Amino acid sequence: MGVSITLCVVLSLTLYVGWKFYFFRTTNRNSLIEQAQTAEKKVQDLEKLGISFDAAQAEATAPSVLPKILAGGEDILKTSPSTAAAPPSALPPSSSQASLYPAESSIKELPMLDSSDEVVQAIELLDQYWKTAAWQERVPLVAHSERVAPLMKDYYETQGASDPVPGGLASKARYQIDGTEILYFSYKSSRPTGSLEIAMLRGPQGKFLIDWESLTGYGEMSFQEFRTKRPTKPVLMRAYVRLFEYYNFEFSDAKKHLCVKLMSESGESSVYAYCERGTKLARWIETDLASTGPSGFKGYTMLLSFPPNAQSNQCVNLDKVVAQRWLQVP
Repeated sequence: MGVSITLCVVLSLTLYVGWKFYFFRTTNRNSLIEQAQTAEKKVQDLEKLGISFDAAQAEATAPSVLPKILAGGEDILKTSPSTAAAPPSALPPSSSQASLYPAESSIKELPMLDSSDEVVQAIELLDQYWKTAAWQERVPLVAHSERVAPLMKDYYETQGASDPVPGGLASKARYQIDGTEILYFSYKSSRPTGSLEIAMLRGPQGKFLIDWESLTGYGEMSFQEFRTKRPTKPVLMRAYVRLFEYYNFEFSDAKKHLCVKLMSESGESSVYAYCERGTKLARWIETDLASTGPSGFKGYTMLLSFPPNAQSNQCVNLDKVVAQRWLQVP
């Protein structure tokens, strides 16, 4: 009888310990899966901003003064409505020698408390922006408003463009990009990437304001105007970009040229841009876009131009990649 009781006790303890171990393993495994999914989502958010996650991993050793978004430390390229950017030869010597592609960004994720005054204020400002119909009344809600106001007038009145329509809020985060703190919000959207990314920067009063240029994907010309006027001087444009295989007209030699497809923010218009294979710019583009796969996109800010006496309205020169994203930080 005593032996039976002992065996029962031992069996019960074994079953209990085994159950606890299984429960712990299962809980731990589920926790690891959730952490991995969260991390993967953050990587995807960063890639939508055009930022390599490899650079983020190295941020811990970054210097206190981080490099600017443009290679060579040149100032952020200021845009003006309906005015093409000056070609490289017309820029100051220090700028003309600058790289034709941006330097690697430095990024650090910062803690974000949803209930903090800053986050609550930022969400309220976004709600106010969507409810405000007149663009003139939106000017105080955007960052760098004095410089951006003429761009807004050009975008809404001259180009006849409109804002993207946001769906439900998908995610939010807080980052430091090249020394600049931003709040990041991602909404569901009908855009080609399936999401609308919004960056908010600190304004003069310390409150976060909307980076309007990256929100709308502003370019000095609309895609339609760009294709109609065929400017031969570089024009600043924002587009979704991916590697492509289309060789025609002046760019029919696939061995000589690298092709990328550029799509407007709405996905309704596109052009094909080319640079010479074997150049530093071509090698940089191939490396940077390698992770997008056959159907993925990245958002670039670029300088584009048509060849003289262009044979078509869809094949253009890719003169420079200004930024790996639509957001440009000081």
